Amino acid sequence: MGDLYLSSNESIILSTNNVVVNSVQAEAILTNERLMLIDARHAELRPQDIPFHAIATVMIGEDANLDPMLSLALLTAPGVTQTIDMVFPQMPRTKRVSERNEWANRLRELSTVSAREDGASPAQILPPWVPGEVPAGEETKAPPAAEAGAASPFRNPPLAPRKPRAPAPKDRTVMAVAAVVVVVVIVAVMAYLVAPSLFGKGAPLPPAATTVPATVPATAPVTTATTVVTTVATTQTPQVPATTAALAIPQTGVWVRVIYAGSYTGTAGLPGRFRDIADKGEHLYQIPAKDEIISATITKQDNTGNRLTVEIYNNGALIQSGAVSAPKGTVDIDADLRSP
Repeated sequence: MGDLYLSSNESIILSTNNVVVNSVQAEAILTNERLMLIDARHAELRPQDIPFHAIATVMIGEDANLDPMLSLALLTAPGVTQTIDMVFPQMPRTKRVSERNEWANRLRELSTVSAREDGASPAQILPPWVPGEVPAGEETKAPPAAEAGAASPFRNPPLAPRKPRAPAPKDRTVMAVAAVVVVVVIVAVMAYLVAPSLFGKGAPLPPAATTVPATVPATAPVTTATTVVTTVATTQTPQVPATTAALAIPQTGVWVRVIYAGSYTGTAGLPGRFRDIADKGEHLYQIPAKDEIISATITKQDNTGNRLTVEIYNNGALIQSGAVSAPKGTVDIDADLRSP
């Protein structure tokens, strides 16, 4: 079991406190060094560490309730694997497919890099994540260096379960409504006082004299000035996003085409030979494959509703495509290049 601290070079990539791992309500934390599973039922238990070199395969699917699921095949001994299913429960009107796909992409990337650099090696998986008696809980303690007063090798405080946000007090809502009412009353009073002067209905002019002096031959007429208020309406022209010319598809070889105005990341290729992708705009990526099954997983890096399209071509012919418009959405497609 690992500890609740992060090392000096470790950082958190993803975290969630609402997953079910092999029927156990859990919290999952993914760092750049390991995957940690925390039993939400027993806060005193230390988390289960799963190193990337022990992850053999990463598969996505759905459970019996049609909730998104992530299946990890873990190497527990030479030639022996243990499957752990991580389910992302969906509340009404909520979708967690994109979240599941992001976890799958990150785990695939990190496990592939670890296997390439260090090779695969087994890890010990303990209950409750595998069948067996749950070990007695141990209180999480600070490292010995911290107890002795020396400088700690860890840079972050202990990880703790997230606390739900408290609902906003009703008093704040009442105060907000009262503030709006006061503003409306002030605007009405100002309009009542200022409106007459805007339309020339201010103080009346003094009355004209009833007698004309003998030295004045005529009386000049009195003209009342009228103020005219003219409202000029402005029309805002909607901005149309610029489009780029489509890239020509080569007529030989296998190519993955990504079309998106913003930034995106992901992988494309064959199991064990995935190509990392991090780009922006429309690009073509050649995949060295023939008569095999290839896959492409691309994720948007922004919160816009712009459309991301991913296409797979073989010798100039489109054989598979997918698209998504959801913020930070993911397109995950597979293509069988084998002849039917």
